[in-house]
Amino acid sequence: MQFSEQTEILLRQVEQLANKNLVNRNDVGTLLEIAGKNQCIHILDELSFIAKFAHKAFGIMKRIGKDADGYDKMSTEFGESIIRSQHLIARILDFAPEAARKRFTEKYLIASPASFEQLLSLLADLSWYKNYLIDSREGKSG
Repeated sequence: MQFSEQTEILLRQVEQLANKNLVNRNDVGTLLEIAGKNQCIHILDELSFIAKFAHKAFGIMKRIGKDADGYDKMSTEFGESIIRSQHLIARILDFAPEAARKRFTEKYLIASPASFEQLLSLLADLSWYKNYLIDSREGKSG
C-alpha cells in the first residue's frame, strides 16, 4: 500500500520517539492510512491504548512469573486485551482492500502461536504510536 505524505511523516515521528525502526512499520502505516481515509481514527486510537496496556502487561507477566500474586488477574486482563485488539484490527480492516484484509488476518488474527507472536510485535509498535499521541498532546497543552 502506498502511504500518504502525512502517514510517512507520522511513522517517522513515531520512530524518532521510539529511537528505533518499527518492526511492523508497513502494517502500522497501513492501519494509519486506512483509519485516516475512512474516518475511523478513533478505532485506531482505542487499539493503540489497548496495545500499550497489553504490551506492558505481557512484560510484567514475563518478569513476575506464573506463581506471583496477581498473575492470574493480569493474565485474564491481558487475554481480554488481545481479543479486543484483534476485534479492533478487524474493524479497521473492514475498510481495507481484500488483499490487505487477507494478509492481516493470516499474519495477526488466526489462532496460531506464530500469529500470536506477530500480534504481540504489532501491539508493541502500536504502543509507540500511543506514546507519540500522548507526547504530542502534552506538547500542545504545555
